[in-house]
Amino acid sequence: MSVHAFHNTWYSCIYILTKDEITPTIILSVLWIIFWKNSKTEGKTFLVIASLFGFIHELLGVQYGYFTYLGGAIGNVPIWILPGYGTIFWSSYNLWNIFEKQYSGFKWFHFTNHFIILSFVLLILADYSYFDLTKDPLNTSIKFILAFMLFTNFNLLRLAYFTGFFTVLNEIAGETLGTWSHPDFSLLSLMAGYVFLLWICRSIAEVKEAKKEESHENNSLVSYISAFKGLVNGQKEWTKREATAVFLLILYYTLALLGLIRA
Repeated sequence: MSVHAFHNTWYSCIYILTKDEITPTIILSVLWIIFWKNSKTEGKTFLVIASLFGFIHELLGVQYGYFTYLGGAIGNVPIWILPGYGTIFWSSYNLWNIFEKQYSGFKWFHFTNHFIILSFVLLILADYSYFDLTKDPLNTSIKFILAFMLFTNFNLLRLAYFTGFFTVLNEIAGETLGTWSHPDFSLLSLMAGYVFLLWICRSIAEVKEAKKEESHENNSLVSYISAFKGLVNGQKEWTKREATAVFLLILYYTLALLGLIRA
């Protein structure tokens, strides 16, 4: 085979793999860049960390058979997942964060607490009736409780709930539209994972903001890695409940990847 023919074949393979991924990748990448340009430390941290953690999570999930995408250019994972995770997660976080700042002073705002109760009941019923909560309810419940133990006051718990809730709505669309399949698709399990991701993003942003004030660090990838290290070298203040929840969640996900427990 000539070099020219090889290149044509290679480009054809790339086109076949990415033809259904290029458009959403471009759209989500543009949104990611717009959000980046209009965000400060916290927003940029969400965009970077959620994208990296999300894409690695998808690669591992496909590798270990937790779910399967209908196509995917990199490790059977669509390339739009990389900008998509950060964009969707930051949008979900911002949707509630801005809403609460704008309307928390209104008398009717307390009704959002009733919405949490109602929507949570509906999530459980939907998970039980249409998805996979029944396969491992105890394990899922423990993971869900541990994820919310990471937040120490009601306002943060409410923020965590709505961020997880809005993000899970996007996941439901992916499952029901058939863009991917998951043998154990549990809404509560997904929400627990997103709440844990929220804690990671907020914690890294907190450390990064403190380091930025001290040494005027920029927003390079190296600075995020440095901030991540700051979680374990004393630059973050930990509560006992928070530390316990983090340890148990990391242990849980490690055992799940090893195939010793259900994910």
